[in-house]
Amino acid sequence: MIFIILDILILISLILMIIKLILGPTAWDRVLAFASMSSKISILSIVYAINKQFYVMIDIIIIFLVLNLWGVVIISRFLERSGKND
Repeated sequence: MIFIILDILILISLILMIIKLILGPTAWDRVLAFASMSSKISILSIVYAINKQFYVMIDIIIIFLVLNLWGVVIISRFLERSGKND
């Protein structure tokens, strides 16, 4: 029961991050929304893996989080060097 409530709350926050990704006034807001979205997807996947006892899936989620971190760093460096905020 607790997993269902947790999934619903994470999905609600994920929907809010999608709205922020679409309506974000600057590129930095969109990058932050993207990072938050992928973190929430990872948390949702971890909750699912623990609930279904797929512990091997947690290793894959950790790799996804590392790739997400690299992606955010690369996008941030690109935005910083180009000087664009829109």
